[in-house]
Amino acid sequence: MSRSLEDVLESYPRISLTRLPTPLQALPSLSAELGPQMYIKRDDLTDLTLGGDKPRKLEYEVARAKAEGADTLVTCGSAQSNHARLTTAAARKVGMQCVVVLSRDQYQELQGNLLTVYLMGAQVHLVEAASHWDLEPYVQSVCQSLREQGKKPYVIPISGTTPHSCLGYVRCGLEIADQIAEQGISLDAIYAPFGTGGIFAALLLSLRERGITCPLIGISVNQKREVCYDRLEMWWMEIGRLLDRDPKRARGAFEVHDGFVGRGYGDPTEGCLDAIMLMARTEGILFDPVYSGKMMAGFLAHQAAGRWSAGQHILLLHSGGVPALFAYAGVLGTHLQKRGVDIGDR
Repeated sequence: MSRSLEDVLESYPRISLTRLPTPLQALPSLSAELGPQMYIKRDDLTDLTLGGDKPRKLEYEVARAKAEGADTLVTCGSAQSNHARLTTAAARKVGMQCVVVLSRDQYQELQGNLLTVYLMGAQVHLVEAASHWDLEPYVQSVCQSLREQGKKPYVIPISGTTPHSCLGYVRCGLEIADQIAEQGISLDAIYAPFGTGGIFAALLLSLRERGITCPLIGISVNQKREVCYDRLEMWWMEIGRLLDRDPKRARGAFEVHDGFVGRGYGDPTEGCLDAIMLMARTEGILFDPVYSGKMMAGFLAHQAAGRWSAGQHILLLHSGGVPALFAYAGVLGTHLQKRGVDIGDR
């Protein structure tokens, strides 16, 4: 008989970077507004430097970096990368240096995540690139320079997604299973943002392991559905290998929807901005315009189409990213005015 996930997870090194578990809360005001009973998993409330999903992943990658004798973490992302913020914070927490390579874009004002990265003293390289997905050559160049200076860099890829880092979200899936059991909740669906796909695959594996069979629904924030499914397949295989699980095991119901991306990654669609306003005005919870806002836009579109009804129970995963809101102040202000909010002369 295979070992439990908990036992296998304990065999991998991990450095604690944040307080866990995060809360799983009911959303009574949003539920009254929409009809279904709504819940939220608050991974925006990890307590490493303004929170978000990355600390769960970084706990495994930082442990690997320390085991290899590295002294500098190197990563990359967009100008308002949550991952850059939290990788810098993790480095500082464990006494390491950090270098971040970021792509220039329309949100590179010294605000939000970018401001925090500078405050924490990361070495920042802002570069011209077609996309933040094209930064690998710059990262390799930075690492070569660091080695020439006698440093020992450890590269954490964009978004922090590796087979080992995904173990952090296997743990999150087990947390969710424990919390809904404690609260006596039977879920009809779980919604999550879908970026690189590692979180989604990890949740799918651990939830199914615990017998939670409701659909897991991913809302893509950057890629077409076919690319998302390819990534899911890759991470499912890699995570299963680490955990000694049969890759052909049943996955149950899952979906990925790509109709809410807008013009691209980080594009705050009208549906996303409306979703941010709704969550803020019903529950006082802030979503970000890149991940959770788009996830909520996807859920609201499904709700408006009649998919969910009163009496059903829906869980939303809040993956964090709230500091990015401030870099989008202009877009948000325009949208508030469009929706009839008087924000005065600006």
